[in-house]
Amino acid sequence: MGSFGYAGRILTVDLSAGKVGELATSDYAGRFVGGRGMANALYWDNVAPETGALDPGNCLVLATGPLAGVPVIGGSRLYVSAKSPMTSPEHLAYCNLGGDWGTRLKSAGYDAVFIRGRAEKPVYLLVEEQTCRLEDASWLWGKGAIQAREILKGELGDAISVVAIGQAGENRASMACLIATDDAAGGGGMGAVMGSKNLKAIVVRGVRRRTSVARPEALDGLTKEFRRLFTRHPTLKIGNAPLEVTGPGTAKAPCWLCMGDCLRRTYQAQDGKKGKFMCQPASFYYPWVEKHYGPGHEAPFQ
Repeated sequence: MGSFGYAGRILTVDLSAGKVGELATSDYAGRFVGGRGMANALYWDNVAPETGALDPGNCLVLATGPLAGVPVIGGSRLYVSAKSPMTSPEHLAYCNLGGDWGTRLKSAGYDAVFIRGRAEKPVYLLVEEQTCRLEDASWLWGKGAIQAREILKGELGDAISVVAIGQAGENRASMACLIATDDAAGGGGMGAVMGSKNLKAIVVRGVRRRTSVARPEALDGLTKEFRRLFTRHPTLKIGNAPLEVTGPGTAKAPCWLCMGDCLRRTYQAQDGKKGKFMCQPASFYYPWVEKHYGPGHEAPFQ
């Protein structure tokens, strides 16, 4: 497997042993659908029911689906799953992130990264097309996720995408998030799981490539329909009110190759620093904020 949709390999990482290896994507993708199916199957096969979320035996899986790297339809997402410390009782949970990390992983030749064990000291994982290795991250420990990402870019160049944790993840706080390039964030306690493994960051370095599809004509038809649907419903709303997120210093920031009809925008300050300004999940969470604070209340955003 690897001609269409899939790269063909799953990267395996044993942090306790300090070793990396590979599995064939075809062992999973033929029976389970997409990145979510592969990730959940890997978890089922390798995590015993009695394993705690922050135990070395818990497995963290970062996976892409066959549509990652396919233009327009927004399939370039990263699915991350593990037993979560946020749930009671602890059970399998997940988050998903935008940006380009998932597409860059597939471009490097992998559909997923399967991580188990716990490193003796802080490390980060560097994934490239020809080599994957664990590097010392003691010098990054204690730094925020965004700061660590920018430091790694300074060391390794701009042609990388990074998923990192900050101090919350290092201290295994149950609400700790993963922060990826373009300030894409993922919750579910996955940051705490990553911290429990002494894993500061996962870096993918390489050229981003579009994914080959088996039926390009059919994809073209789906793409046109996708554009038509968004043309018919162009207004984004929070509750019953149209949402305006434009402003000085902001710019649209779609996930790689996506059409970009969502709230995702960045803000660039006068000193040149750039980060996330708004993202689509706001339209999901804000109605719950209104229920708590009352309609029109702006305190949570001040």
